[in-house]
Amino acid sequence: MPLYEFRCPGCGPFDLHREMRDAAAAASCPACDQPAQRRYRVGVGRPPAGALRDAGRADRARADRAHSGEPVVTGPPTGRRLPGGTAHRH
Repeated sequence: MPLYEFRCPGCGPFDLHREMRDAAAAASCPACDQPAQRRYRVGVGRPPAGALRDAGRADRARADRAHSGEPVVTGPPTGRRLPGGTAHRH
């Protein structure tokens, strides 16, 4: 469920998980039960910064999965094999 920000006239902002179909409806403040309106914020789609600034979509998705605790390694590596076979030669 998405997380939305609401603002109570008496208590201030609070976040609330709601179904998307109920996102625009007023919510009750968890502290005082007054009706609170949803706040619409700008900047949700900020460009990535830091180490993932130049990363591709797949790399950012992999990092998001790692931060969430979801397993990242799901199978053998893909891609082309290097020439020389599979045995280690030292």
